Amino acid sequence: MTIWKYTEEKPTHLLVKLYKEDHGEGEYLGDMDEADIKAMIKEIKPDVNIDHAYGTLSYFGMLPLLVIKKG
Repeated sequence: MTIWKYTEEKPTHLLVKLYKEDHGEGEYLGDMDEADIKAMIKEIKPDVNIDHAYGTLSYFGMLPLLVIKKG
């Protein structure tokens, strides 16, 4: 699956959007296999339901991951 990754970091949160198509924002990561994509998602947000997250990206073509920073 071809993947683009957009990252927005603020003092209170980290927002990462993964896309299957170029949406004009983010960095092109290339063609990645399922295992690599799942590992990247878990690295960004370790407590995510990985099967649900990968399924959302695969079906809808976009996966937003919001990580709240604990102060």
